[in-house]
Amino acid sequence: MKATLLVLLLSAVAGMLTCDHQHSEQEAGPGCPLGKRLAFDRNTTLEESKRLNNEYFDCPNPEPGAPCFYYGHVFYPFFVIEDTVVGESDRFHDSYTFKVVGGGRTRESVRNYSQEEILKFNSLRDSESYQQTLVWTFDDVPDSFPLTKEGFIVMRGASNRVRWLCQRNSPCGDLTPVNHLDPEFYFVVEVSNMETAGSPFCEYTVRFELHVHGFPLDPVRALFFHQMTMTFVQTILICYIGHCWRLKRKTVYTKTRDGLDEQEGHEQFNAGDVGVKVGCTLRSCFLQLYHIIYSIVQNPVLDHVILLVVLLDTSTLMAHTFQSVTVTTSWCLSAVNSCLLVFYVLEALFKILIQGRTYFRNPWNDLDFFIVLMSLLDFVLSLVQSGGGFSSRQASTLFRVLKTLKGARVFRALRLLKAIRFFKGLQAILLTCLQSFRSMSSILVLMFLFLFIFAVVFREMFNESDPEHFGSIFRTIFTLFQILTLDDWSLIYMTSRDNGAPHIIYFMSLYILVELFTFLNLFIAVLVDNFQLSICKKRHHKSQKSPDVKEGEAQSTKKAVEDLDVSRTEIEEEFYKEALRHASSDGKHSKRKIELTKRYLQLLAAMDQHMQKYRSQACLLDNLVETFFMDQDEETRSDAVE
Repeated sequence: MKATLLVLLLSAVAGMLTCDHQHSEQEAGPGCPLGKRLAFDRNTTLEESKRLNNEYFDCPNPEPGAPCFYYGHVFYPFFVIEDTVVGESDRFHDSYTFKVVGGGRTRESVRNYSQEEILKFNSLRDSESYQQTLVWTFDDVPDSFPLTKEGFIVMRGASNRVRWLCQRNSPCGDLTPVNHLDPEFYFVVEVSNMETAGSPFCEYTVRFELHVHGFPLDPVRALFFHQMTMTFVQTILICYIGHCWRLKRKTVYTKTRDGLDEQEGHEQFNAGDVGVKVGCTLRSCFLQLYHIIYSIVQNPVLDHVILLVVLLDTSTLMAHTFQSVTVTTSWCLSAVNSCLLVFYVLEALFKILIQGRTYFRNPWNDLDFFIVLMSLLDFVLSLVQSGGGFSSRQASTLFRVLKTLKGARVFRALRLLKAIRFFKGLQAILLTCLQSFRSMSSILVLMFLFLFIFAVVFREMFNESDPEHFGSIFRTIFTLFQILTLDDWSLIYMTSRDNGAPHIIYFMSLYILVELFTFLNLFIAVLVDNFQLSICKKRHHKSQKSPDVKEGEAQSTKKAVEDLDVSRTEIEEEFYKEALRHASSDGKHSKRKIELTKRYLQLLAAMDQHMQKYRSQACLLDNLVETFFMDQDEETRSDAVE
């Protein structure tokens, strides 16, 4: 008998030593059976966490002896009662307390917390937060739960799911990455059934390590990045404004100085003039600042900068769609996203300051303002949720409202639409599609009307042969929509044919003919027609500008030709008069002959003048025809490029 007890005791000691080697400490209080202890079931916890979260992300740098979990996933701990003598284990279902009693950013820096720190990080006695500690909270917050005398939350068995919180005042709050990878933290967790009503005669305690990775960017630090980016942009703007101000002051200084010299001695100093001068100076400074900001807004460089910001934001948004990138570099991507938001806000503020109410008359500006507003809402919600400090029912209501409004983050994807503003071709396509919906409304009504009619017919005739597709009116509508896309329509036909309804092929053919080949083609035809109308309007707009230019060029050319003809006519008349004067002075010709000669020369000069006008008009006509064909070729090339 003594030998048996000695063997049991040695086995229990060996089991405890083995557990210490696995970085886990177990203690069994008085009243517990010999050889039994509480242990953390690592394998079951990993399997259940993977099942609940539908995925599992291991640490980039795993450590042996410390199971790894992702910060954004639910932690579902499981515990067992091990019998070191028999070698069996049973699931632990009693009540227990879950406390973080130590931790560190690296495995080497892990330390045990003092009793005051343990109370601060895990107890709700002095906490102002609503049903959550500084480090963790329940995944689904229950309406009520028991507390120990010290304010620790009492959990039961495997019915509670833990979600890491890590508020700013906690040891794992506001972590920064050591390298490009997301921050990570090592927790030392203590689970005990002391001071609980579950097992009053046997007290178990177990300590184990957890390696948590993928900590997100703290909203307060994101606000810091906002402020730093804002300061950087403001510094550049102040330098630019100072440079422009100095250039303008140099040009204005000489004029104002000359005016003051002229007025000096003519006006006496009056104390009332000081307020007027100060007001005029302030007004002049405000107008100069307004003109400088106006030049910044109208400068094409600003559009290029915003386009670059949009492309960079698009890259970060695409990177967030890859889970492998999100798990490892989410902190850095969120920091970049916080900095880019500053450029969107400043752009909207500057344009509203310059344009006023006319800013909202442009639909593209309305889209930009809506995107910026949704991004700011997402940022403010994160700040409010991380701030804590709420209590009572109002805090509970606010928590649920913020959790519901968290869906506003999906509007971040709308930032991609800001790129359309910089491409005229994309704007034309989008505007044409939007204008086409007015014309297509009647076609859509007819399509849905016939869809419902065919759904009623198919439901009444083929619900018995194929109840899976035509069992209810909603299933029938979904099936007909699937047939409209020609997706697996042959399988639907074969199912009804095998069940004694081969005549379904006639109804399906009629449905495809009406819906697909008629209404859907009309739908596409309206789009094509609207695109043609937009192209014709664009050409007409260009043609309205080009005739004005051609008409001005023609008038200037015609005026130059007329001036040239008048000058040549005057010269020729003077030459002919001088020749007739010499001929009459000789006395060799009679007056009749001189008059006939004069008349002949006048007719010859008139004929020469008309010939010159004809040549000028012919040359002008050739130039106009050549210009017309050159413009047509340029329009054809531009349309082909677009």
